[in-house]
Amino acid sequence: MSKIKQLSDEVCNKIAAGEVVERPASIVKELVENSLDAGALKITVTIEDGGRRSICVADDGEGMDADDALLCLDPHSTSKISSEADIFDISSFGFRGEAMPSIAAVTKMTIRTRRRETPEGVEVFIAGGRAVSEKPAGCPPGTEVTARELFFNVPARKGFLRTVATEERHIVDILTNIALAHHDVAFVLKADGRILLSTPSAPSILPRIREFFGREYAEALLPFSRIDRGITVNGFIARRGFTRNSRSEQRIFVNARPVESTPVYRAIKEACGPMLERGRFQPALIFLTMPPGSVDVNVHPTKREVRFRNEFDVVAAVRTAVSSALRSNDAVIPVTMEGVSDPAETSARLFPDFSPDMQNTPPPADPKTPATGAPAAGLVTSVESLLESARVGYRVIGSIVRAPFPHARPDGFASPPSSAADTPLPLPDDKTASNDLSEPAPDFRLVAEDAPVTDFGGAGLRLLGVLENSYIVAAIPGGLVLIDQHAAHERVLFERILNGVDGTLSQKLLMPITIELSPGDMAYVSRNLREFENVGFEIEPFGRNTIKLNAIPAALGQENVGGFFHDMLARIAELGAGQRLATDLLARAACKAAVKAHDKLSLQEAAALIEQMSHCALPYSCPHGRPTMLNISIPEIERRFGRK
Repeated sequence: MSKIKQLSDEVCNKIAAGEVVERPASIVKELVENSLDAGALKITVTIEDGGRRSICVADDGEGMDADDALLCLDPHSTSKISSEADIFDISSFGFRGEAMPSIAAVTKMTIRTRRRETPEGVEVFIAGGRAVSEKPAGCPPGTEVTARELFFNVPARKGFLRTVATEERHIVDILTNIALAHHDVAFVLKADGRILLSTPSAPSILPRIREFFGREYAEALLPFSRIDRGITVNGFIARRGFTRNSRSEQRIFVNARPVESTPVYRAIKEACGPMLERGRFQPALIFLTMPPGSVDVNVHPTKREVRFRNEFDVVAAVRTAVSSALRSNDAVIPVTMEGVSDPAETSARLFPDFSPDMQNTPPPADPKTPATGAPAAGLVTSVESLLESARVGYRVIGSIVRAPFPHARPDGFASPPSSAADTPLPLPDDKTASNDLSEPAPDFRLVAEDAPVTDFGGAGLRLLGVLENSYIVAAIPGGLVLIDQHAAHERVLFERILNGVDGTLSQKLLMPITIELSPGDMAYVSRNLREFENVGFEIEPFGRNTIKLNAIPAALGQENVGGFFHDMLARIAELGAGQRLATDLLARAACKAAVKAHDKLSLQEAAALIEQMSHCALPYSCPHGRPTMLNISIPEIERRFGRK
């Protein structure tokens, strides 16, 4: 008997639904994109219980007749393409004919739709992929699709859903991205009777950016527009210094489709240049418009990723557009409007004490003077005056002397000096150097035998020094210990926040701080006010997309609280934290406030950090799971040196 069996249509639909319907936000995305393909100018999304209980998407598009309302539920039935050639020239958002049957396979779906030219509409009800009823219905022109009881027939899938706040946030993010790409369409999002997002159509994207992200965010954006290599690149890049700790605010749109694209992310990073701090990202909105045949949107089940036919051209176009916008906003050396054609005039303006004729002055007749001569004293004075005018701190160590080139021999080697004048100048000895310069503290500082000893874990730990301003080196009986100062401080702050400081969990702010949030962040914070309060944040809603911080955890500093809070929310979104909100929040808070690698600690501060670690419940790893210390035993050292 054959082991291979053909699966039923019901099982096939559920398998397809596993690829298309990942969470409630996936349903919202597919239905809203269908509404856009239908030419809708207003789309209303209503959800209950984060989309688990109900998702309803209503539009004023062209609608369907009774035959199409039933046919759209069959797998691979679509009005978007009709031949194989159309697959490589996609100009619509949907084209596979998988979304509607996949959604119907895992929900109880109702479709109410009417075309404008017909007097009545039709209502179709389908449960678990099987049509139950069809009847005439009175409804406005357009389509309304309601999906209830998500995963009612696949209970195992329900266990992978997050909290209501997290699922709401994903839906808000999906709708926010779509609304940014279609500013001429009005969008409304309602959740359990609350309006999370309501934006009318607008002639440009700017009002929508201000509404979604706030005035400060909008003012930090630099616009750009460029046509390069047949690719139109429009959008915005945040000015230098306005950064986030996550790439989630770098939004990319290809032919109005929100996507994720590694090549475009790379182009943005290259355009921002080496001045961008490691682990930071400048927010960006990149809109790419290109011929449909030059981009493949059929490489991911949810069409989240795309592939470019000419990836090099896309990267070059984005990099050039972004870098041009940043350079236009960067501070540059002012240039006078008058034209300067004579180099002597330029030299006289920059070096008033130095005449160009000095460099052509013949050497003096005095035989004691080297043949090459020293630079004119006027040049030294001019350099000093130039540095003073530029307010550059410096000190003159000695006379500026140009050593002559050694005489070359035919064999290519340098001949020995022929006179005292050709002898290279000796380097200053240690005594002379110490009189002229104040030696900077070395990166590694070795401590004497009387170094402070800490009773860490029952073993006497003696501080030896700090390596590269990042790793504390200490000795214990039988070996060495390397302590990562950043990871160690994370652990200390984490437990201080967790346990409170001096019995108080929060510190009141003398002046409350207002923070503008995106609709998704605002919805998430509103749903988790109690969780934030449990870890020390006292938050008060202060307008539609604004909150007011009245208190923060006592262990945190008050520097740049707004930026810290934005970074913390980005980290929570990146982790998909829901049930683990408190733990992840504390870990991120500790990481943000902890001392960083290459931050210079004095030996006393390093000793204090080790002392604080000794009181931690779990001192051997940071809140993210990285080790805080490495132990190198004496036998290991002897083995490395080949002694054993």
